[in-house]
Amino acid sequence: MPLSLIPSLRALAAAALVAAPALTAAPALAESAYVSQMTAGVAVPVRLIGGGTAAPTSVAAPAAVAASGAPHGYTPEMAAARGMTSQLAQTLQIGSMNSVAHIQVGAGNISTAAVIGQANNLSVLQAGSNLQSNVVLLGTQGLNVGVIQPPGSIPVNMLIARLPNGGLLIKR
Repeated sequence: MPLSLIPSLRALAAAALVAAPALTAAPALAESAYVSQMTAGVAVPVRLIGGGTAAPTSVAAPAAVAASGAPHGYTPEMAAARGMTSQLAQTLQIGSMNSVAHIQVGAGNISTAAVIGQANNLSVLQAGSNLQSNVVLLGTQGLNVGVIQPPGSIPVNMLIARLPNGGLLIKR
């Protein structure tokens, strides 16, 4: 090693020793990723959303809410009584640049989607009550798939898969 580099290495090592305590002195802090949900029996009238000051009404006041006494902010989940619409939308995405949208209007709708691939777009629109859809895109790339279920539609169970030979399998 050339002798001219030794003083700069010493200065770099000294700077690292001085900076090391400053880097480790502060504790690491993180925000909670937990999102609290409404408890059963709690409802907020829609007219209170966006500036109302009344507290949520309770059919059977949960002990947790009564004990905390803390004011709760209004969320979209609070716009109607829980359990009245019972919509379910689930998505599994493995890959990159995939997008999935579930839009449900009505009551009792169930929509599940699995996208395993890249750059796929899947949209599910359920405009009725008690509708069901299960859609899987397997090994696909760049597909745009739309599922539209009007009122009274039969359940949609669909598998779209890219085969090893390059073909596309669509199984309903």
